[in-house]
Amino acid sequence: MSLSSQPTKKTRVLLLTASMGDGHNTAARNIQDAILADPRANAEVLVADPYTRTNPFVNRLVQSGYTMAINRYPRAWKVVFELLSRRGVVEGMGPMLAELTAAVRSLIQEFRPDVIASTYPVFSFLNAKIRKTDPALKVPFFTVITDSTLINSAWYRCPCDGSIVADEHTADVLRKDGVPEQKIHVLGFPVGLQFENLSPLEASQPWKILFFPSGTSARAITTLRLLSPLKNVCVDVVTGRRKSTYDALAAAGLPKKGELIGWTDQMPELMSSHHLFIGKAGGATVQEAIAAQIPFLVSHIVPGQEEGNIAFIEQTGIGALAAGPPEYILHHVEGAFANDGNIWHAWKKNLAAIQKPSASRAIATFLLDHAIAD
Repeated sequence: MSLSSQPTKKTRVLLLTASMGDGHNTAARNIQDAILADPRANAEVLVADPYTRTNPFVNRLVQSGYTMAINRYPRAWKVVFELLSRRGVVEGMGPMLAELTAAVRSLIQEFRPDVIASTYPVFSFLNAKIRKTDPALKVPFFTVITDSTLINSAWYRCPCDGSIVADEHTADVLRKDGVPEQKIHVLGFPVGLQFENLSPLEASQPWKILFFPSGTSARAITTLRLLSPLKNVCVDVVTGRRKSTYDALAAAGLPKKGELIGWTDQMPELMSSHHLFIGKAGGATVQEAIAAQIPFLVSHIVPGQEEGNIAFIEQTGIGALAAGPPEYILHHVEGAFANDGNIWHAWKKNLAAIQKPSASRAIATFLLDHAIAD
């Protein structure tokens, strides 16, 4: 449905997501905001996590298991990641996903969407099954891939009406694996609309670092103690919902030069007001850093999907991998700011060439244009 047609009936957009990490939910909410912010759109948007309609105990168990695996047992998670990427594995899980399939079906029946987008890979398989058993529920279905460069084939193995990807690196992965060109749409990653109005921080003293620690609290403490003696460098720390890490850093009197922040909804503003980001290479976090034009040091590796995000950072020259002993982070920070920040300036130049702060609007327009016509 074209936006210019000005329909009297509201276009209903269903955005499917899952609380397996923050990136999927962040992408869905940002698309919702972009649709609702478009004055030409006459739309109703529902962001839904079908897992919440399944067994609450099992749902919490799955979410806790995912969080524990990526933070404490990354090698075990890599085995799972690679297993899910094999053809036939997800496809053969039908009986195990019966309750989740029923939840997706009920959402479609209740909301009656004109177009569906998913920011989580498994829903394309479930939707394909629903289409076969109930053709009346068939509506345009698109997958918004939230990872980059090295991605699990579960994202695109199941036929849908198209895949929305963040960049050409990811598009090439799909092309090489046989996805038709007409089903690949390079629109960018759906970051928050706030990024459109933020100005990146230019070179200045002191150099300001934004540190989002992952892994153990002990590792975060060691890292901050190594960075503290650096001249003309201050470090602000955001612990998010990890209260134990916040408490451990506060007890240690860290950071020495900077602010300790818990949960915040001001990440776009924080990113744009710092020179360097240090953290885990989650899909949404990397793309938000690109939109804010802040170079990225990867301090922690989650094998599997985040390896692709790290590869993207290195291939585009917008940061570096600094995982391993905390001394690696110190080494990269010193190198980035040495010689008046020569390396940092190179990273900033590359960021300016690839940033897409309006990607959410592009995706919103795309979905509305592909909704079922009246």
